[in-house]
Amino acid sequence: MNKLWSILFFAVALIVSWNMMNSSPAIGSETHSGIQMEMAKLIMQTLAAKKPDAKNLRVTRLWTEALDENKVRAVFAYSFQEGTSTAGENVEQTIEGEAILHREPSDDQRQDRWVLQQVHTTNNQMNFSEGTVVTPTESPEATAPTAQ
Repeated sequence: MNKLWSILFFAVALIVSWNMMNSSPAIGSETHSGIQMEMAKLIMQTLAAKKPDAKNLRVTRLWTEALDENKVRAVFAYSFQEGTSTAGENVEQTIEGEAILHREPSDDQRQDRWVLQQVHTTNNQMNFSEGTVVTPTESPEATAPTAQ
């Protein structure tokens, strides 16, 4: 009797795993790829508009995951060099974050419409190419001109 239960359990497990592996996901890989490309474009356009002196933009990490069939989470990280600091050195800034996109009905049935609902940056890091020496002054008080 135990052999029968073992065979039955094995058959059910095999059928369930086969169905899970061969079922199509709610959001296809083409959709994920398209969202990632559009997010990269959006990051570049936003950076160009807000920081026109930024250069050497690199999107170092960008991936998406389906939260449900109508919601996608995109995680990103990008870095750029921002002009020069007051000391004349280059500053590289790295920003990490995530965005939530929601699928909305579209007039075109062949193409999904994804709307960016929220963007949250989680880390903002600045790297200086050279260190700056900071020394304390002897007297923090400003010298007032003397009246004569």
